[in-house]
Amino acid sequence: MTLRLLCLLPVVVVLLVAGDPWKEKPVAQWTEGDSRQLLADSPWVRYVTPERLRDLSPSERRDSGDWDAGIGKGVGLAGTGILGPRRQAEAIARAHQKPTPKDVAIRWESAIPVRIAEKKAGETDVPVLNTDGYAIAVYDIPTPKQWNLANELKGIAVLKRYKKKDIKPSHVEILRHDDGTATIVYLFPRSIEITKRDGGVELIAQIGRLVVSQYFYTDEMQINGELEVLMPNDVPR
Repeated sequence: MTLRLLCLLPVVVVLLVAGDPWKEKPVAQWTEGDSRQLLADSPWVRYVTPERLRDLSPSERRDSGDWDAGIGKGVGLAGTGILGPRRQAEAIARAHQKPTPKDVAIRWESAIPVRIAEKKAGETDVPVLNTDGYAIAVYDIPTPKQWNLANELKGIAVLKRYKKKDIKPSHVEILRHDDGTATIVYLFPRSIEITKRDGGVELIAQIGRLVVSQYFYTDEMQINGELEVLMPNDVPR
């Protein structure tokens, strides 16, 4: 090993430790900065870009019973061609334009490291968990306002595991914000065990015309060799 490489080694070690400081400390010693870093990017917290589904046709909206579901912009007068073919083409193109959805955070909310990090980071708008099951939250995603939406979302979300039966939510909670977004909390039954041997689980959920999916690796969601995805029954939620 050359002298130059030996001189660089301490720098590399410092950078590695600085990359994920919460990994190098007992949970009780996490600082606010450590906690914010865990909530920004860790095995329990990821940021994803939702995928947008196509607009529904009038007949599909009629059959669904929701005339506003997946409705696209109208083409207006120009779209009829009365103002000329160029204006018609522009109007049709505008009608099909969709803004790229903003990234949303997906947190494994029932993991003790996440709950501790939220508290140490001083976050006050986190979900209150009213169950002892698995909880995964999708933060600040555009959410339609419609009757019985929570029950609908429950039917179009799933936790997938390799060569095992999918896990369906037992309950969904919607925490709405003033800007038209909401935090959606998916609650899954504790009776279905998720273990290290699963390798990972994938959340797939549809919210309005947006779909989010995120894979969580069970061999990474560990503290001191223990899988952290559930809170003990005696821990405040």
